Amino acid sequence: MTRHKSRKQSKNEFDAPWVAAVRRKVLQWGRRNFASYPWREDRDPWLTLVAELLLQRTRASQVVAAYELFRTKYGTPRALLRSGHRGVRALTSIVGLHGRAEALLAVARLFEKTGVPQVGDLRAITGIGAYTAGAWLSLHRSQRAVIIDSNVFRWLGRMTGRPFHRDPRGVKWVNDLADDLTPQRSFRDYNYAVLDFTMTICTPRRPQCMHCPLLVMCVYGSSAVDGGALSER
Repeated sequence: MTRHKSRKQSKNEFDAPWVAAVRRKVLQWGRRNFASYPWREDRDPWLTLVAELLLQRTRASQVVAAYELFRTKYGTPRALLRSGHRGVRALTSIVGLHGRAEALLAVARLFEKTGVPQVGDLRAITGIGAYTAGAWLSLHRSQRAVIIDSNVFRWLGRMTGRPFHRDPRGVKWVNDLADDLTPQRSFRDYNYAVLDFTMTICTPRRPQCMHCPLLVMCVYGSSAVDGGALSER
């Protein structure tokens, strides 16, 4: 496959009008295509943090049943702690990742000790990284945070024509661009839009470029259309 040159940049910054246009189009698309899940309607800090833990490396559709059961059985941190490891592992088996059981119990202990925890305390728990903490803050706690995972990296890599892989940590350009794109006020709407967009339009295989609102701004999509084929990448 021919490599595509990225957009011209000045001092490693994408120009402001282009950034603003991408942000606007993503927000518009997100408001028209918002996906409804039970945790998106909840405001309880305990339950929403549990949801973000369950969603790690798991499709949202697979988490619905586990979350509904969790909300019914373990609506408070104390209820979860009373169930112990056996109860937690029975629930995490629904999404197929027993490794989250210890993190869930650690979060429950933290809530019981401090109430709604500070981000620094959360990040000290094994299994809670920058993405999970940022998602919880921006989507459920009304605090601006930039969330970047492999899906966001793939989208921004395709759009700019830059190389991408699964781990965006330490990749300066993608962290800088994601920060520039994340609004100061409408960050919740924007982050939900990006989550939905990268799961339905800019997918790992067979991206839906012909339905993408960013097609004319995207190096990958535009070249694929011009070439008469939308290849997997």
